[in-house]
Amino acid sequence: MIQVLSTAHYIKMPWKNGQGFTLEIARSHGEGLDDFDWRISIADVKTAGVFSHFLNKQRIIGVLEGDELVLHLEQQVPVTLKNKQFFAFQGEENVYAEVPQGPIRDFNLIYDPQRYTARLQWINAISTESWLSDADQVIIFNSYSELSIWVDGTEYHLAEQETLLVKKNQKIQKFTLGKLSHYDLCVIEIFLK
Repeated sequence: MIQVLSTAHYIKMPWKNGQGFTLEIARSHGEGLDDFDWRISIADVKTAGVFSHFLNKQRIIGVLEGDELVLHLEQQVPVTLKNKQFFAFQGEENVYAEVPQGPIRDFNLIYDPQRYTARLQWINAISTESWLSDADQVIIFNSYSELSIWVDGTEYHLAEQETLLVKKNQKIQKFTLGKLSHYDLCVIEIFLK
């Protein structure tokens, strides 16, 4: 199954700590803030604050828009993320975030590491890209202008901020990006253990 998700499909949800909102792009199943095996979302971080906990989940977060996000984790040196940089940590860790250069928009993948492994990569290139994947789910988030992408020879179009959700069809799938002068997209592959 292949589905194009526009921004009209995304669901606005309050943060667990009540200090902001998440725009949920896609999830494995369920509703609410805990009933899922994996979830992809965007959030606007306007001020410093504590991250919500997601018990028994792995979390990957990065800066989608804006200059800088600084993460303070227990017993670790602070982690500074610039635009399109990502960092992984356990969902139950105590994390305090700062936005020293002003508000940012972050991009999140949260998943159950007991059931899945996941790979997130940001493609920011000026050449045609092709790749193969045997992931159970491939999610492509387009952060730039209109994008054409072929999945096993069938063409799909994504506007800026739209997402392509691809479920495995029992074989290795081929992905090819259309010819553009520039790409800016996130590819998430989710593998069932």
